[in-house]
Amino acid sequence: MTEPATLLTPASAPFTTGAARYYDAPRSGSTPPEPRIYVRIEPASLGFETLAMVDTGAPWCILEPSLGAVVQDHFELLPGDVTLSSRFGRYSGQLYLGTVKLAADEGEDLEVSTTVFISPDWPAGSFVGYMGLLDRIRFAFEPQNNKFYFGA
Repeated sequence: MTEPATLLTPASAPFTTGAARYYDAPRSGSTPPEPRIYVRIEPASLGFETLAMVDTGAPWCILEPSLGAVVQDHFELLPGDVTLSSRFGRYSGQLYLGTVKLAADEGEDLEVSTTVFISPDWPAGSFVGYMGLLDRIRFAFEPQNNKFYFGA
């Protein structure tokens, strides 16, 4: 682990405890049609990371179906079916509660209790949503260096 990556509040208290590079595209060499922010997450301490697009308009975190099929066995199923309305259409699925780790390149990793939406019919990739993850942490972006800062 390296020295903590911290931003400071006006009172000089730490704002964040970790930082990681973010990516402009979901995989190396691909070019998105417009700017995007993809961060590394590790769902359910399963020992592997995936890239998820940050979407402050998403009601929950959303996992692509192949990842959701693996993760749902390690997360707690919340009662009731839900419908997600998105630019891709309406999708029925389930909400799960579990832990997602934000992996730090500098400072400390951060594990967050997270609400995720999983649907076998979801046609897009994984998303880090506002409700259920981002609203539970402090975060900031440094676009000049593609850095994502986060803290509890």
